[in-house]
Amino acid sequence: MSQRFAAVATSRAAWLVFVLWLVVIGTSVGLGIPEKYTAAQENESTSFLPGDAESTKALTAAEELQGGELAPAIILYRRESGLTAADRQKIVTDVEALTAQRFPGVVADGATAAAGGQQGEPPPDAPPPAEGCGTPVTPIPGQPSGYAPFVGPVCSMDGKAALVFAYLRGDGESSTILDPVDFWRETVSDPGGGLEVKITGGAGYAADAISVFENINGTLLFAATLLVIVLLILIYRSPVFLFIPLAAVLFAEFLSQTLGYALAEAGVTINGQSSAIMSILVLGAGTDYALLIVARYREEMHHRVDKYAAMRAALISAGPAVFASAATVIAALFCLSIARVNGTSGLGPLGALGVFCAALSMLTLLPALLLIFGRRAFWPFVPHTPDTRPAGEELSGSSVAAFGKAAGACLLVALLLPLSLVLTLIRRIFGTPSLVSWLDSRVFTPYELRRVRHEHLVDETHGFWKRVGDRVAVNPRRTFLGAIAVLGVMCLGLLFFSTDLTTNDSYRTKVESIEGQELLAKSFPAGSGAPTDIIVADAADVERVSAAVADVPGVQTVSPPVASDDSGRTMIQATLEPPPYSTEAFELIEPIRAAVGDAALVGGATAVEFDVREAAAWDSLVIPPIVLLVVFVILMVLLRAVVGPLVLIGTVILSYAAALGVSYFVFDVVFGFVGSDPSLPLFGFVFLVALGVDYNIFLAARAREETWEHGTRKGMLRALAVTGGVITSAGIVLAGTFAVLGSLPLVFLTEIGFVVAFGVLLDTFLVRSVLVPAATLLIGPKFWWPSSLAKTDGAPRDEERVQVPV
Repeated sequence: MSQRFAAVATSRAAWLVFVLWLVVIGTSVGLGIPEKYTAAQENESTSFLPGDAESTKALTAAEELQGGELAPAIILYRRESGLTAADRQKIVTDVEALTAQRFPGVVADGATAAAGGQQGEPPPDAPPPAEGCGTPVTPIPGQPSGYAPFVGPVCSMDGKAALVFAYLRGDGESSTILDPVDFWRETVSDPGGGLEVKITGGAGYAADAISVFENINGTLLFAATLLVIVLLILIYRSPVFLFIPLAAVLFAEFLSQTLGYALAEAGVTINGQSSAIMSILVLGAGTDYALLIVARYREEMHHRVDKYAAMRAALISAGPAVFASAATVIAALFCLSIARVNGTSGLGPLGALGVFCAALSMLTLLPALLLIFGRRAFWPFVPHTPDTRPAGEELSGSSVAAFGKAAGACLLVALLLPLSLVLTLIRRIFGTPSLVSWLDSRVFTPYELRRVRHEHLVDETHGFWKRVGDRVAVNPRRTFLGAIAVLGVMCLGLLFFSTDLTTNDSYRTKVESIEGQELLAKSFPAGSGAPTDIIVADAADVERVSAAVADVPGVQTVSPPVASDDSGRTMIQATLEPPPYSTEAFELIEPIRAAVGDAALVGGATAVEFDVREAAAWDSLVIPPIVLLVVFVILMVLLRAVVGPLVLIGTVILSYAAALGVSYFVFDVVFGFVGSDPSLPLFGFVFLVALGVDYNIFLAARAREETWEHGTRKGMLRALAVTGGVITSAGIVLAGTFAVLGSLPLVFLTEIGFVVAFGVLLDTFLVRSVLVPAATLLIGPKFWWPSSLAKTDGAPRDEERVQVPV
């Protein structure tokens, strides 16, 4: 099977693969698929709901009763010293200005919407107005008769605040909510002079979420790509080479968005959060696979004159490891598909699709590009055999003049690189000379830098990781116990575990909807901004249900019916005393549901978040064992062993617990977050187990290859020495790309970025480089049990050897 990975390693196949990728991505971009993919994302809180949750059923019923999903926009006016007559007049003036601009999503008659189809005054759940509240808002002259979208004002009993209501009916398009709320905020928010004006409520919260998620993909892709460029420059020190893996990764990103749009059209829930994580997976995993393949290809270039033979050898050796690594991550992510939270279950196939696109690109497009550019891809540090090394004077890098000439050549190559690729294709088709021939003779060959300290071939006889392996081998037992102790201390941070992060704490910077909710809670019942919907199945039970809900401690008021239909279904609303997006409010949902029994469904914003948190807890309990089983089976197939996979799985689990412990400590003590999202442990587990096993796969696969010739002890040490540099580089790149999530204003993405970035670095520098080699040396050949290696320890049957063509 390993021979199939080398199918691209011919001249014709390389150009065919390149052109095919170019056509596919060009067609996708030409059809605007990436933009359609972004538009297909669902970023409302309801998109995270479990399909069988009670709040989901309540939402469906409420939409049927109200003719669609209604989201209240609450315009809050507040002055700490008390509203003045000028403030009250300003409310009327503001409403006239806001009403002048019509938006299709705004309900024309706010009073009718508030009363569920009955002409009325402010929403039934609103508190009673204080005396002298001000002139009720009315339609302005020139507007069509009956167009009065705003209701109010409703003033607080302390005279410091007033509320004006409007209702927006969602239709699945983000602009339906975002456009009117943005316009209203630009018109009235924070006029100054001591008067505070904020727009909050369900529509305000939705608009803030949409604004954040709409900008995630562009911001994240730019920041992560810039980071990858910097890291590739530092790793390869070449003005040419960085564009090759970068192009392969970006092509994979476009392909994943294209196929992601197809997933969305097939009914998979995709939101900005899962899309952001997919982009990071593509960039991080794709660059990881690229580094592994390139390292082996570069190694083979020191032994083989023919670049196609070198690529075949590299793909036959590294291809199975990349394939197994991608299969592990894909299988682990697919386990998320059984999650009850829609956003999590949608991330499963979407993330798996991203990793598949990354692996496909690295196993096809990347080798094709490397072969098209040839040895010059690594310029100015070109890998050579004695036969391919250019004759004549060589630049040693010690001369300032030599570096100055090379720097000028670097700039020239970078500028001419796109043109040289086109002319190389023309030369292949028509057999005419190209600019590349001139570059070879005038730039590449004369200005190669050789005989420098870091250009020698990495092997098992020298280097930093060779020294690390030697230190581990001196006393593997002590090293093993020491590493376990360090990880154990890190696990103590789990004592800081908290899931108190709620919607009100989900942004790293304040947004207007949350600021408005906090101001509202100072003068009104905190739950006024998002009342709890109660759908009573039979109109005859409304009075009894209302009384039962009112008796629940923590419920402020229960409204009269706000909507009903011919079947007798009736909706009432309960205003809670605590803020609607607080753990105190979540704790009221179960008592309310117990009070109404089977007579009603309990929904609304508070119930939605409560159900999401409950589903996330279920997901975190059920999915991890399945992930472990899937990963264990893949490792057994790859290593043809049982003991080795058990060791690797155990080390990754310990590494995960340590990373989570340190992260919870940092979140609480350093960042000052109120807690973490309930789904953080699950996401962290899936990513760190799957990605952590990646590096163990790279190391163990090479160790198995070396063990055939040198035995388990030398095989592991040689594998560590040879793969240490590339795996470390890959770990730094992956950690860096996940750390970019911290550039986004969402606390959850910052947390998952930190957990995975720290966990990857911990796995790279301690687990893979110290703990796994120490454990392998302690166990010895039994590490490979029950394969024949456990018995022969380096004397395999011929048919079990990996054959690499010369």
